[in-house]
Amino acid sequence: MRERRAEILAAATKVFSEKGFHASTLSDIGEKAEVSKGFIYTHFKSKEAVIDGISEQWETIDDERFDVAEGMPRAIDGVADLTKSAIRRAHRPDFTDSIRLGLFVWAEVLINPAVQKSQQRLSERWERHFRDLVSRARDEADIGARHSVDSVVWFLGSLVAGIFLSKGVKGSMPDVEGLEKLVDSFLDSLK
Repeated sequence: MRERRAEILAAATKVFSEKGFHASTLSDIGEKAEVSKGFIYTHFKSKEAVIDGISEQWETIDDERFDVAEGMPRAIDGVADLTKSAIRRAHRPDFTDSIRLGLFVWAEVLINPAVQKSQQRLSERWERHFRDLVSRARDEADIGARHSVDSVVWFLGSLVAGIFLSKGVKGSMPDVEGLEKLVDSFLDSLK
């Protein structure tokens, strides 16, 4: 059952990334997943519920990344790892559909309260974990007192979101190693 659910979510990611949220139907998702619309209803009540399912997958990926980052001896290394792993993820060819889906979901947040609620939960959860890690880095004196935790969290979060947005719109990215070096330079400047 879990495997079929994952197949439906993979199909939905593909369909939403190709057609957008509004133009996609549960029938389209069923066709892509090679299951009936009725079968999809056994797992998801609506397109919004499908987005929730995809968000749960993203939460799992984020939790795994946070476990790695939070386990590093220095919190600033965890902050760097999270930021750079997001940049690397954006560059992966197998993540293109997820990035396009993300753009459609961000737009849907503006007009759909159900999607807004789901994405707000995902965003707040990520931000809470990231804020804790940045706070720890500041407590360890790797971020100077002149920089607020909020400003570092917002700056790095906006940087990653901007990279995802640019990748989704332009389809290409500059040298990933160069971006990672810029992240390191920025984090070094925070001392």
